[in-house]
Amino acid sequence: MYDYVITVPGQGSHRPGMLDSWLTEAPHAQDLHAQDLLAEWSDAAGLDLLAAGRDGVAMSDTAVAQPLITAAALLSLERLRARLEPAPGRVLYAGHSVGELAAAAGAGYLSPTAAIVLARARGKAMSAACAAAPTGMVACMPSKRDGAPDESIVDAIHAGGLAVANWNGSHQFVAAGPLTAAEDFATTPPRGMRVVRLEVAGAFHTEAMAPAQESFAQAVAQVSWRTPDSAMLGNGDGALVAGPDDLRQRLVTQLTSAVRWDLCAQAIAAYSSTETLHIELAPAGPLTKLAERARPWMRAVALRAADDLDGVPALARSGA
Repeated sequence: MYDYVITVPGQGSHRPGMLDSWLTEAPHAQDLHAQDLLAEWSDAAGLDLLAAGRDGVAMSDTAVAQPLITAAALLSLERLRARLEPAPGRVLYAGHSVGELAAAAGAGYLSPTAAIVLARARGKAMSAACAAAPTGMVACMPSKRDGAPDESIVDAIHAGGLAVANWNGSHQFVAAGPLTAAEDFATTPPRGMRVVRLEVAGAFHTEAMAPAQESFAQAVAQVSWRTPDSAMLGNGDGALVAGPDDLRQRLVTQLTSAVRWDLCAQAIAAYSSTETLHIELAPAGPLTKLAERARPWMRAVALRAADDLDGVPALARSGA
């Protein structure tokens, strides 16, 4: 059992201004440190993260959104560690899609700067793959009336010429594939299903991202990797990552394989007790909501902004 489970959301959780509170709220020394970190990461990524983080148009680009999400998560992790100082061996990390990069940095597999560099490379490669052919994604879930079971939703997705890109748990799925098929699926949803178009550049976590793998694999090979000091789950199967070699392979194959957050959630529950505190790093929200729906007994907090940290130490003490 772990004292803390720290999760990181993926693309779609970002919003303009999401970095600001981690830099400007509460004038402490750590805030100046955060500004230095953001400047270092901006230089490494070749992208002004502060300016991009305030530009809703810029962050609609996958190449920009992914390093921004990673930066927000890592800034919130810096502040969290200053409050809690958790023992590394008592923390379990997991990230959804691009969130795996910040989770890997948290677990100690690579430096925060390297995570930002990889997020930028990943975003660029996936953006280029999206430009190769028109593809899209839709969120799928049971309708409130006559809701379809999970098996029927998966069957309907496949019958519609799409693939299941995200198995999010709590009866939520994301389907992806050719843009016309995704639009048709949303326009005329199968019986018992609610389908919502997602504003994304293309069919992430499907074979449509195969063109991105080679350049991203090169980027993965160029950064320095370490023996971790904390455990981490792989979002492809919910299993514990076996080491740097295993993680490198997982990160590359993840581009074309489904996110199995449902399996991650099952593993998180198995490794948690009623005292475990679950913390979702910025830009937080979606993973905490999924956890609370599936397991209301979990003690969870979402770090959407810096003031969400205020109650965390008391929560940690109450579970000790």
